[in-house]
Amino acid sequence: MQHRIGIVPTDPTVASRVTAFRLGARMVRGYFDFVRRMAPDVRARIDDPAQRPWARVIIEKPFGSSLGTARALNQAVLKRLAEHQVYRIDHYLGKETVQNILAFRFANALFEPIWDRRYIDHVAITVAESGGIGSRGGYYEQAGALRDMVQNHILQLLCLTAMEPPWVMNADVVRDHKLEVLNCLRPIHGRDIDQYVVRAQYGPGFHRGVDVPGYRREPGVSDGRRKF
Repeated sequence: MQHRIGIVPTDPTVASRVTAFRLGARMVRGYFDFVRRMAPDVRARIDDPAQRPWARVIIEKPFGSSLGTARALNQAVLKRLAEHQVYRIDHYLGKETVQNILAFRFANALFEPIWDRRYIDHVAITVAESGGIGSRGGYYEQAGALRDMVQNHILQLLCLTAMEPPWVMNADVVRDHKLEVLNCLRPIHGRDIDQYVVRAQYGPGFHRGVDVPGYRREPGVSDGRRKF
């Protein structure tokens, strides 16, 4: 059976952008980009799940601006939908290189036996970008790289690199193994930030022979902001 998925944008003025997918004759509403503010009455924008048990909601990061707002958004969604109907996704995991990490670790007869602390001295995760923030200045002024990259993309890479082999490639099992890694992380407290963290903004330079602006000269960025 073939289904055509189309994207139909709805009211762009609300804090959360609501996107509807047409799957065959069925309409599946998905919520994207729960940004810094609380979404206005999430419940009112999700149809009664009892009438549409096939409905699925995809939630893309950022999901709130703090632990409190994320919990509030999560409670609002789960008041209308069952857990199995909700997909909280990180688009970074869709990159082919990222998806290859599990195969490289667990299906490679050369590396799998030696992928442990006895043979690996340390791991460095580098997210190298060839360009700046471009037109996302307004977003980065609110979020910053810590929320945009570290708490989701980079931590996901860390989990895939350090997690124990899952006994089955099941979404819940893989998630639980990732959680084990996160629970083992040593927190960096406020007094230790300067010792373990280097914060900076990129300056002007050249990319492929073309002048490129620094962060504070990007469109939508305030000159005096110290956003990292």
